[in-house]
Amino acid sequence: MPSTSFPSRLGLVENLRNYLLAGQWSAMFGGPLIGKSTLARRLAGELDDAGAKSVFLQLPLLISDSAFWPLLLEALLHQGIGPAARNPFKKPPASLPDLMSQLHHLYERAPSEIAARPVVLILDDCDHLLRHETIIPQIVNLALESTLPSIQAICWVGGPAFADWVAAHPGTFKRALRLYPLSVIPIREARKIIREHLGPEKPVEEIDRIWNETGGHPLLMERAFNRQETPSTKSLRDQLRQTLRPEDEAVLGQLDPGGRWTILDALKDKRGEKIPKPALDRLCMIGLTVRTLIDGVAAIRITSPLFAQVTEQ
Repeated sequence: MPSTSFPSRLGLVENLRNYLLAGQWSAMFGGPLIGKSTLARRLAGELDDAGAKSVFLQLPLLISDSAFWPLLLEALLHQGIGPAARNPFKKPPASLPDLMSQLHHLYERAPSEIAARPVVLILDDCDHLLRHETIIPQIVNLALESTLPSIQAICWVGGPAFADWVAAHPGTFKRALRLYPLSVIPIREARKIIREHLGPEKPVEEIDRIWNETGGHPLLMERAFNRQETPSTKSLRDQLRQTLRPEDEAVLGQLDPGGRWTILDALKDKRGEKIPKPALDRLCMIGLTVRTLIDGVAAIRITSPLFAQVTEQ
C-alpha cells in the first residue's frame, strides 16, 4: 500500500520505537493493505531521529534461500554505512557465514562512529520468509552473534500467516517478542483525521458519514479523501477473503452488514458459547472488525459496509 496522506496510529509507533531503542525485539502484524509498510517506514524514520541507526528491508518473493543474503547485505551496507558505500567482494554472500564475514570486513573499515552505532533491523513482508523458514533462525543467530555491525533489536513485520507462524514457533526467536497486532485507525484518532481533512466548516454529520463508510480503515479513508492512486476496494476485499477461516466467517455472519453495532456478548459459536477472545482479536488485526465500549458495554461492528461482501463467494 502506498504511503497515506495522513499519519495515523502515532501512539503505537512511538511505543514500538521506545521498545526497540531499549534493545527489545518485537513483531508487528496486520491484515492486507492496513498500512503495515507505511508504519514500518515511519518507525524507521523515528528511530533515526532518536539517534539509532535503522535498517529497513522490505522482503520480496525469494526464489531460493540463498537469494536473501545479498539483499540483507545491501541494506546493511547502504543504510548502515552509507548510500555511497561499495562492496569490494565480487561474489555475493550465499549463506549466513558468508554474510557475517563480508559484513565484518565492511564495518571494520567504516568510520568508527558508524561501526560503533548499533543497528535496529526492520524486516517487512516477513510472510515471504515462510517458504524459506530456515532463514528465520539464521537471522536470529546473526543478530545475537554479530559484533560488526552490532544488531541491537529486530522488528518483524508481517501478515496473518506470519502471525500464525510466530505463535507456533516462539522458541525460534530466542528472545521474548513484544507483539503489536495492528487494527484499523482507532475511532477517536480516525474522526480527528477526518475532521482535519474536511475542514472546520463541515458539519459533524459529514464526519459521521465518512467514519461509518470507512470504519477507520486507512485505505478506505485514503480513497474518501483522494480517490487517485489507491488500490481498489475489490482488491482489498479479495485479499481479505483469502485470510478468512471458517470460524471468522461464523462471527462475521452474526454482524449487521450495514455496520450497526452488535453487543459482543451476543455473539456465539456453533456450540452456543462465547467467541474466544483470540478469534475476535484476529478479526480486528485483519481489519475486518472494529470494537468499542458503548455505555461501558463491549460492542463490535464490521469495519465497513463494503466488507459485507467479503464472505460471499
